[in-house]
Amino acid sequence: MDSLDKRALYLQEVSSCGGVRAAAEHLDVNPSVVTRQIRSLENELGVALLERNGRHVLPTEAGRLVLESYLAQRQLNSELRDTLSRWKNLQTGQVTVSVGDGFVDSFIKSVLSTVAKRYPDVMIDIRTGIYVPREPHEMVLHDEVDIAVTYGPVVDPRLVVHSFARGPLCALVAMDHPLADHGSVSVAELARHKLIFLPEVSGSQRLVNDIFRTAGQVATPSYRCNLHSISRRMACAGVGVAFMTAAAAHEEVSAGLLSAIPIEHPLAEATQGNLVRRVGRRLTPAADYLWKVMMGMH
Repeated sequence: MDSLDKRALYLQEVSSCGGVRAAAEHLDVNPSVVTRQIRSLENELGVALLERNGRHVLPTEAGRLVLESYLAQRQLNSELRDTLSRWKNLQTGQVTVSVGDGFVDSFIKSVLSTVAKRYPDVMIDIRTGIYVPREPHEMVLHDEVDIAVTYGPVVDPRLVVHSFARGPLCALVAMDHPLADHGSVSVAELARHKLIFLPEVSGSQRLVNDIFRTAGQVATPSYRCNLHSISRRMACAGVGVAFMTAAAAHEEVSAGLLSAIPIEHPLAEATQGNLVRRVGRRLTPAADYLWKVMMGMH
């Protein structure tokens, strides 16, 4: 199939994003480009590759077969490029890592400088999973990144997962907020305040949603932003309650700008982060060293 890789990329993005327009926005192209490429592939193969299911567009059975073939070939190509890169020069190349926004500060301070000293000529590409329409561990499975640092439970036999404790999930409020002097806070009490939420793709936001749902409370956010750092700044300004661990807000809490109040709910008592890489993926020397440095932190 001529030019399968290019056209199947558009098919994969539509499948991941759930629609043509969302895929076009993610690829930064006109929706007509996405539609034209997929129709071209459908005409060549003689089968429909997409079908509508309610508000979402999903691959047909034939579409899933094409995607499986495409992803398998891309994985083989990625492994070949990695191997050739190592043969060419073990000290150069690129490491791509997805780091959840809540982990960025500690990654930069404790990992980045160490790896940069050992491999000064290696380019380290840092991506925050919150910006893409799929979870960080899915990016690992698709070989879009070498390693991911993600939040919340991850169970998949195709992944090597090293989990570490992050402490209880807390409500973050400014020091003059009515909740600031509480030793803990109930979910019912939180529901009465202005809340700051993150996008649904965020692992911490999924946990917050589960906490309110299992507590039988309806949570309607007053604000939503796409970065933990922005939500912390909003909480510091006193406009609402943000949600993350005290470790993620260490700088603001230590500076006396925020109070981190543990949430009274079993799901909030202990949270976890994860280092993730794909089973069988041969990491470059720099990526392997980065993995070991991150393992040593936890």
